[in-house]
Amino acid sequence: MLQKLIRQAIDFQKLDCALAVENLRTGERASFNQELKVPSASLIKLLIMAEIIRQVKAERLDLRRRLTVKAEAKVDYSILTLLETGNNYSLQDLLTLMIVQSDNTAANILIDMVGMDHINRTCGDLNLSDTILKRKMMDRNAREAGRENYTSASDMARFLSLLYRGELFDKASSAYMIEIMKKQLESSMIRLYIPDETVIAHKSGELEGIAHEAGIVFHEKGDYVFVVLTWNAVNNNEARQTIGQISKLVYDYFTGEIDLN
Repeated sequence: MLQKLIRQAIDFQKLDCALAVENLRTGERASFNQELKVPSASLIKLLIMAEIIRQVKAERLDLRRRLTVKAEAKVDYSILTLLETGNNYSLQDLLTLMIVQSDNTAANILIDMVGMDHINRTCGDLNLSDTILKRKMMDRNAREAGRENYTSASDMARFLSLLYRGELFDKASSAYMIEIMKKQLESSMIRLYIPDETVIAHKSGELEGIAHEAGIVFHEKGDYVFVVLTWNAVNNNEARQTIGQISKLVYDYFTGEIDLN
């Protein structure tokens, strides 16, 4: 029923879409195109975060370590690019900026720190077979050369489920990542039509014609995983609106606001 309702809400003439949602209390699921591998946009930053935390847990990194942001590290769509060059920040600061602000400079510094190969190895260890990091943020030359970052709705749903169950490395690591994701500042999609007070741990991502949302929605009637990936959109406003409408529909369905009789 839920899957049918969602499909009816999407104008497939205006965008392509993949979806995976799961009620974490009842196990009810809805999905389509969930195995399709699509450009990840900023959702790949969740895996950069995971590798940082894995190395912190292994005591190879310390969240208190200070790092200097140099001029050559700065890229577009980054609050750090607007701030004074040469400032130094803790690893925890950069990790937080990468998730809550989706800061591209912070993401690239962290990729260099932990290594692209290690991030991809962790994707493999977590059985995220469709997720791979092939380029840094805002690397237009790499994109033009065909090197793209990818994921799937299925992989994102698995990642979020592992986090929720406290199985992404361990309970403490999972809880730490969830708390960072709860502070996400971009809320123009998943939160668009649902109550402001709803607690959500999530990450969004956008490129031209692409808009994604992946998160855990917490509700007294049942927490749920929500992943919607859109691409080939006629414009990003259409994609954002579509994700917002799906989010409202799923929220109403799982919280009993939709009368199915």
